[in-house]
Amino acid sequence: MWQTYRVGTQNYLYHPSRMMLVDCGPGKDQARKLKRAAGEIRAILLTHAHADHYGGMPYLLSVFPQLTILVDPREIPFLRDPVLEPALLFGGLPPQALSGPFLLGPGNLPFQELHPALFPEIEFLHLPGHTPGLLGIAMDETLFTSDALFGLEIVEKYPILYHFNPEEALQTLRSLPERFTTFLPAHGSQGGKELLQVNINALERVFEILTDTVSQRTVPLETLLRNTMASLSPVKTLDHYFLNRSALLGYVSALERRGAITLELRDGEILVYRS
Repeated sequence: MWQTYRVGTQNYLYHPSRMMLVDCGPGKDQARKLKRAAGEIRAILLTHAHADHYGGMPYLLSVFPQLTILVDPREIPFLRDPVLEPALLFGGLPPQALSGPFLLGPGNLPFQELHPALFPEIEFLHLPGHTPGLLGIAMDETLFTSDALFGLEIVEKYPILYHFNPEEALQTLRSLPERFTTFLPAHGSQGGKELLQVNINALERVFEILTDTVSQRTVPLETLLRNTMASLSPVKTLDHYFLNRSALLGYVSALERRGAITLELRDGEILVYRS
């Protein structure tokens, strides 16, 4: 039977018989609170390799040196070289603004590849989109979605939801089994099927805004990104800017792969127009 813990706005799971914690937060403070709540921890399952989900690992390893860290093999490259996460947002060596604990995780972790067959009592679900190897966990009619889905307060605050592949994220949400009636995200409050629809609507809205904009006229890519951010989610910090920019580029790429829009380089500028 899973236990759920909430630290700040993040949700975590703990499996008492396995003494397994699911994710450990962005830093020492969150990890210390999780250790206090769980007591003994022998294993940590990482739902995906984003720093805000494993930044507390060095503290837990200092308390439990024999800790087993399990992760889907598709996430391993980002654990081997944590700078890849902020580099993905920036497009190259990231600036200091992208080197905080929520984006740049610790390195040299003794992680192991997860083999689900070794945990027959746990139902893992592959929920790709936010990252390639993101894992969810089924708990009867409740699905712990990690970052495949966000709580209502998160969607309202950050309407441009970050997913590495928003097309795949949308497909994942649309194809979730009907048996799930409650969804527990890693960020924000749980909800029922209405929360699932809120997340689907948020993704579709960004696609629609981008499509509507380029259907009216040819738009420089940078203008498209800037105006979409300004209308949906004005930013005040560099890290939020690059998070939104990277997210929007994923939506643009998905539309181009659908055949809905065309990208063209003209006079040193990338233009976007309806196909």
